[in-house]
Amino acid sequence: MSGSYRYVVVGAGAAGSVVAARLSEDPDASVLLLEAGDPAISDTLADAVETPWRWNEVLLTELDWAYMSEPQPGLDGTRVYSAAGRGLGGTSNIYHMMHTRGRPQDYDDWAYHGCPGWSYADVLPWLQRLEDQHDGHNPTAGKDGPMAVADAGDTGNPVSQTFIDACAELGHPRLDDFNAGLFGAGWHHVNIRDGRRGGAREAYLDPALARPNLTVLTGAPAARLLFEGSRCTGVEYLRAGRAYTARAEAEVVVCAGAIQSPKLLLLSGLGPAADLAGLGIHVVADLPGVGANFHDHPLVIGPIGYLAEPGADPRGNVTEVALFCGSQDGLPVPDLEVALVHRAPFGEKFFANVVRRAQTGRPIAPVRELVDPHVVLSLTGLLGPVSRGWVRLASTDPTAYPRINANYFGDPVDLERTVTAVEIARDIYRTKAFTGTWGLSEVAPGPEVSGRGDLRAWVKANTGSYYHFAGSCRMGGDESAVVDPRLRVRGVEGLRVADASVMPTLVNAHPHATVVMIGERAAELVRTGT
Repeated sequence: MSGSYRYVVVGAGAAGSVVAARLSEDPDASVLLLEAGDPAISDTLADAVETPWRWNEVLLTELDWAYMSEPQPGLDGTRVYSAAGRGLGGTSNIYHMMHTRGRPQDYDDWAYHGCPGWSYADVLPWLQRLEDQHDGHNPTAGKDGPMAVADAGDTGNPVSQTFIDACAELGHPRLDDFNAGLFGAGWHHVNIRDGRRGGAREAYLDPALARPNLTVLTGAPAARLLFEGSRCTGVEYLRAGRAYTARAEAEVVVCAGAIQSPKLLLLSGLGPAADLAGLGIHVVADLPGVGANFHDHPLVIGPIGYLAEPGADPRGNVTEVALFCGSQDGLPVPDLEVALVHRAPFGEKFFANVVRRAQTGRPIAPVRELVDPHVVLSLTGLLGPVSRGWVRLASTDPTAYPRINANYFGDPVDLERTVTAVEIARDIYRTKAFTGTWGLSEVAPGPEVSGRGDLRAWVKANTGSYYHFAGSCRMGGDESAVVDPRLRVRGVEGLRVADASVMPTLVNAHPHATVVMIGERAAELVRTGT
């Protein structure tokens, strides 16, 4: 199965699907796409992937890497379950399908801090290129792209509408499209087409699979990058217990995500020289930034409420509505999000599932058996955290999981802002819109948690990952950057990284659209050789 191709792409996730599909549009360009996950999944699981409101059933399955973090000092030593997608589509199979581009200032900050060519004006055409949106809510929306962008409000779900009414009761403005405004509550725009998931795999990769110049190998994790001198010439990968070599005539593009991409670079001799030497790895390039700057949006599971009458199932998505707001007045962009989930699976048995899955690879029960139609909860997230962590090798075994540390609440300011977010979410549950219409009562934190000090402790005990990992192969122009603004790995030739790992900072939004945009830009940079 060894062979030679013009381009070798590692990882078939939200970025890799785009890169492989776009590069293979040239019939003269041979493209190999390597994916660690296996496509052989049950019909039940395949349907759960495609049915938006069944998103939670994909967690803790063979489509989820199900990482566990290092103990988190900011969470009193808790290890955090960290979902990440595997298989064709990667995390685009398990993300919440919310289509948020990121704020203009997010990209302008990238450009200002050493990433010319990545300002909002620069990336907007690439965001538009991926979009297929026709509801008229956003005058800058793309209309001819491969990825459906639909208004979740078309479902008219009464529980979701109550959330928007509750936010209005508290004085938060209504937004018709989070990509056309900054602060306020409204229905999400979602990557759903005809009631089915419409992520990167469905939009980009599936239509390209029949091309004779595109070879897709699944169950084929990359073991290391191959070099001749300082030039990357290919990838060694594993399949069915054997090692094979894929040669790249032009370039290798690593799109394995913010956890696996730095792991692959480190295994290949790209990283902090002293750390690599200590593991007996030959140093190809001393890049101290590989694995650094790793971060995530901290997510509080709660507050949790109980409806007197069972709510209707989500009709468009497991999460249909949200509020974007600020932790204080005067912020240029919202740094908090409160989203509503109903038909929620979260609870003691769900988290027992998490532990059992991490320990044995087999959950206690299918997640679909753990839902309660009376339960609503807030996904209360901190956008733009200042805390930074790392990804490091646990072993030189390419099949071993790396060590990951997002360092949640490593900076105390992140904790304080998150506590404020939970206070806002609790206020939403206390509105007449919720208590009068649905008889909602708060289950957690509960009435015994009243002061900010008690709430701070509760937040630390109930914070986990939003699965928005980024930053571990940071783009920039300084010595600690891993890739330059053209996504080329510093110190070597013939190698780029294109996924969430290159983000200098997470966007103040759900990052899927940004990752797809990075894939679009990467394909063009590779195609033109710039």
